[in-house]
Amino acid sequence: MSRMICLDLDGTLEDSRRDMISVVHRVREALGLPRRTDEVILPWVNKGMESLYRACFDDYLKGEEARFHEIQNRYEADYLENVAVDTKLYPGIADAVKRLSSLGPMIVVTNKPERISRRLLEVLGIGKFFADVIGGDTCAATKPDPLLLQEAARRCAFDPTKGRAVMIGDTGADMKMGRSFGAMTIWCAWGYAHQPGEQSDLIAPSPEVLPALVETAFSYPPNSTRSRASAGAP
Repeated sequence: MSRMICLDLDGTLEDSRRDMISVVHRVREALGLPRRTDEVILPWVNKGMESLYRACFDDYLKGEEARFHEIQNRYEADYLENVAVDTKLYPGIADAVKRLSSLGPMIVVTNKPERISRRLLEVLGIGKFFADVIGGDTCAATKPDPLLLQEAARRCAFDPTKGRAVMIGDTGADMKMGRSFGAMTIWCAWGYAHQPGEQSDLIAPSPEVLPALVETAFSYPPNSTRSRASAGAP
């Protein structure tokens, strides 16, 4: 059976909130804008890059689209240079990723820009385990649009009618995207969100159980799902 394992990045493999907040501070300072508190910035670091730019630099943008692209370029350039100052893998993730790589091809699917995501995976030492990376700027859509998983499937020659895909993530957008594509979904309880936000097929209480849950997901035939009511570690 053909297989595809897709994993979210932020809040699933690592916690990058501190670094993303720091980039906002530096870019605002470079533009001569007044400093904002971490608490004001924090809610926007996991809502997609466009939302972050518009919310955290609204006093500079003032509805001018040319300034939006300036903010985007400044933010991404700074972030690429400072991609893992404070960012660390969650405990147990490195081993889980290594074990998952033996179960099928893995692709990171994230709303973080693709080149920054690739750089981050490399710096964190796990990039070698992934066949590819789909970022928020890879396609003409972002999560929860299933177009990202369709592109992932194209890149790894996965046929959803003849195999099983698994989407692993920590947000409702991950779960919704996975289900829209027809993938089995696994919600990571250690991530940014305290609740899945959307129905998931399985729940991972810790990274250590991910390989076993993925094997469980692969045991179901294509186009079948498992209700969240019975989800959990096998």
